Amino acid sequence: MERLTKRLPGGGYAAEGRGEAELTEALGRFEDQYESIELELKLVKQNLQDLAGAGKARSATYATLAGSRFMLEDMLKRIDEPSEDVTRRLEALRRETEEEPGEQRPDGDSQKEE
Repeated sequence: MERLTKRLPGGGYAAEGRGEAELTEALGRFEDQYESIELELKLVKQNLQDLAGAGKARSATYATLAGSRFMLEDMLKRIDEPSEDVTRRLEALRRETEEEPGEQRPDGDSQKEE
């Protein structure tokens, strides 16, 4: 993914060299994605309710939908997180993924597969 913005050291973001149309397009796509997740979650919850009402709360379909519900709720929760929390997680993930296989993690575990 190519970022359109850069995080500023004091907080906030800058979009140097990007036009308003490009930024508006990206924001629109983001809003469409967010709304899509919300509506999908609403549909999943309704389907779960219908299955439970039909006595099928122990079915494979119910279990699959419950997993989808948890995933969609987590996606929305992450998007709605304060930017400082997101930045900390992003930096930690970058450090994790930039380690070479077999390097020692700070907790002393090796990432090397055996």
